[in-house]
Amino acid sequence: MLDDHCYQVCQSFNTNLARYPALAVGLPLIGGFISALPSHRHYKTFYQSLKKPDWAAPDCAFPPTWAALYISIGYASHLVALRTGPNTVPSIRDLARTGLGVYTLNLALNFAWSPLMFWKKKIGAALVTAGSLTVSAAAMSYYYFQVDKCAGYLTVPYVVWLGYATALNYDVWIKNAKGPAADSARKLGKEVNDAAKHAKDELKDAAKHISEDAKGAARHANKAARDAANKTADEVDKELR
Repeated sequence: MLDDHCYQVCQSFNTNLARYPALAVGLPLIGGFISALPSHRHYKTFYQSLKKPDWAAPDCAFPPTWAALYISIGYASHLVALRTGPNTVPSIRDLARTGLGVYTLNLALNFAWSPLMFWKKKIGAALVTAGSLTVSAAAMSYYYFQVDKCAGYLTVPYVVWLGYATALNYDVWIKNAKGPAADSARKLGKEVNDAAKHAKDELKDAAKHISEDAKGAARHANKAARDAANKTADEVDKELR
């Protein structure tokens, strides 16, 4: 009951705040900046020391990307908040309020990720948070599309980026984390890679055999056609004589 009450209070606060575009955009921007402050001094010493995949984005790409995404989802929340008024169809109004409620949860997860990853150095906990963050962002996008197409499209880059960030977080966890869970994940990943490689080799061999069989069949058919043509020509020649 208390959790439901807190959720409703946060939802109502976020809905009222998002009706003003400057506040709607400012909330994720300021919240993201504040949540990153405790992690800032740990970022260079911790994150840069980690093993990362080749496809990891350069460090300089993250601040402007997050700023742009925060502005995008902030303005999207404003567009959705405009549909929560009494003049909106009740079904759309309910979808808008639900979408903004999911957005509130999403921001809470978003603001928690950076301290977990860089300040507390909890890569596994950050990964779970990132996965939940991506799922909630996809749900938020779904509700936004039902309410306002423009708002929905504004959330698409955010969802895509979170999917990438979660994959990066997972790869970093696999390469750097210690413990039974990480060891099991690495073992499973190796088994999956080996199975994929084996399947690829099998498909390659099968394709090679099919190609050779096709070439043999084509040669046989070509020879049979030539023989038939020569036989027909001989018979016609004999008739003409």
